[in-house]
Amino acid sequence: MEAPDLDNVDMDRKNARHKEIHVFNRGDRLLDSKTLIYTALSILSFGFWGMLMQLGQKRLGPMPHLVAMGISIAALVALGLISRQVSLPPLKPALWISVGATVATMAALVFFTFALARAEGNTTAVVALTALYPGVTALLSVFFLGESFSLAKGAGLVLALGAAILFTL
Repeated sequence: MEAPDLDNVDMDRKNARHKEIHVFNRGDRLLDSKTLIYTALSILSFGFWGMLMQLGQKRLGPMPHLVAMGISIAALVALGLISRQVSLPPLKPALWISVGATVATMAALVFFTFALARAEGNTTAVVALTALYPGVTALLSVFFLGESFSLAKGAGLVLALGAAILFTL
């Protein structure tokens, strides 16, 4: 018996749930309107995040600001657990991935905070340059996840670097 084509099954279920406007379609990769809305909200949230990071560290200091953020996250997780809106993840070997992601996030936030503290009024440049992290993700994904890296992605990275540099001027 042949295994079902899960990509098509998932896509059929997705299309059955709601009508989609396909904004970008390249083979089996597509971005529907809901995906684009989530992306836009993420961009907007990151915009506020960058501004609030600078404001918070100016008013509290770099490390107190990061500690306050950590306490806020812990409180939100505790509230979610208490209200049963979230549950603890199962203890299994793959949990190290979440720990690694947390350590990488905290390291990124610490270095980002230090960069903002030294930026002297050039928050935009720091945010633009750190926004190049998807390029690092793309390269790491090639080596560790076996994903492809095309000429178009390389060109996108070069253009993103050029845009980030323009923000520093």
